[in-house]
Amino acid sequence: MNEPASESAKRLVAREQVLAYVLCALFVGFFVAAEVLGGKLFRFTLFGRGPADLGLGDGPEFVATAGILAFPLTFVMTDIVNEYFGRPLVRLFTWIAIAVNLLLQPVIRAAIAVPAISYTAGITDADMQRGFEIALGQTTSIVFASLVAFALAQWLDVRVFTHLRRLTGGKWLWLRAQGSTVISQLVDTFAVIFLAFVLIPSAIGAEPWSFANAFSVSLTNYVYKFLIAVGITPVLYAVHAAVDAYLGKDAAAALVHHAHPSDPD
Repeated sequence: MNEPASESAKRLVAREQVLAYVLCALFVGFFVAAEVLGGKLFRFTLFGRGPADLGLGDGPEFVATAGILAFPLTFVMTDIVNEYFGRPLVRLFTWIAIAVNLLLQPVIRAAIAVPAISYTAGITDADMQRGFEIALGQTTSIVFASLVAFALAQWLDVRVFTHLRRLTGGKWLWLRAQGSTVISQLVDTFAVIFLAFVLIPSAIGAEPWSFANAFSVSLTNYVYKFLIAVGITPVLYAVHAAVDAYLGKDAAAALVHHAHPSDPD
């Protein structure tokens, strides 16, 4: 006996709600992870080639924050949420992510403040405490700058994504996803560096970075983000296929149409 239409509709709505919850959890989780990991710096080269080899600076190696290992995954989540649910949910998730990060700041500060104890041989209590302070003790200016830059980049991302989707008639997922990411992350990368290390320090009387240094670090970080954005294209398609399989092709297409009925600007 066929399932009543009302029951089928309820099951579909439940699946859509679960999908939205999961996407929200992943989006917020990746963003918070990127913010927490952002205090660690690491060096890398592109197949043995550094900034000096590519005309991007004088250093032999690129320097980036560990946060950008997690942050590109928010690109995927942003594009998937926009594709299936539209701008309103992207905006909501963005504000939730920012709110969660702000609410976590007192918790992180408290975790840094309590004295550390080490049971690891060769590592003293002071070593452990210093490690936490270095890894998690981001300044207020960095936190503020990253949140402002993130909000601005998300606003730009959803608009570029929607515009490209309309221009391509809903085709070429990779183009609208990567196009929106490449543009929004250009703004995000330069905004966070210049806010955190040039504008805010200048405003409060602290020693700012030089324009040349800020530009060099921004460019380095953007090169990394650009390469990751291109490299994770298969992940985007894999998540897209998983969502279609979970909802069903027809239900997924209906959800997309509801989110972008005429691709308004």
